[in-house]
Amino acid sequence: MKVFVAGASGALGVQLVPELVAAGHQVVAMTRTASKQDGLRALGARPVVADALDPDAVARVVGEAEPEVIVHQLTALSEPTSAGDMRHPERSFAVTMTNRLRTESTDHLLAAGRAVGARRFVAQSFAAFRFARTGGPVQTEADPQTTVPDRRGRRWRLVAHPHRRRRGGDRRRGRSRPAGDLQHCRRRPRARAGVAAGAGERAGCQATQACPTLARAAGGR
Repeated sequence: MKVFVAGASGALGVQLVPELVAAGHQVVAMTRTASKQDGLRALGARPVVADALDPDAVARVVGEAEPEVIVHQLTALSEPTSAGDMRHPERSFAVTMTNRLRTESTDHLLAAGRAVGARRFVAQSFAAFRFARTGGPVQTEADPQTTVPDRRGRRWRLVAHPHRRRRGGDRRRGRSRPAGDLQHCRRRPRARAGVAAGAGERAGCQATQACPTLARAAGGR
């Protein structure tokens, strides 16, 4: 079977191409970088160079290859990214370019595939959920999804001023209790509004997370 792999020099493409070749398929490997052709030849594929965002270039190389199957592995995720990119993906070149490759380039490959009578089209994509670890390696929308724990709810914090005594003492035990003891609290409205918590609150949360014994003791009140 003749298989056309777009994005063959990417992280997944370089793993897929030798697997297809080993299975006995003829592989035409598309890359936009001419210097990567030798590497694709070494994997056993016939390389072609084209810009996936150029519909004419895509139509030309697909038309010359006349594949039975087209595999879409195009992304720009090899570009440098940061934590800020994850918070604001619309500002990230890697994310915005990958979105274009998964929309515009998909249309170009589909059109070229129809023109040559390709029988199958397989495209890499992304979903913001995870499938349950059941069944086979191929999942559909009908397969069960894994459950994600609800991270909302209550937190514990350490109150400042550990040497200050509460007025009236602890009526249950007949003694004073340091104000620095753990108290149950909910997330403050300002945190929900996007304002960072103070250093004392962060330290208290970290302390109770690091010591389950403290958390259990506080939970018994």
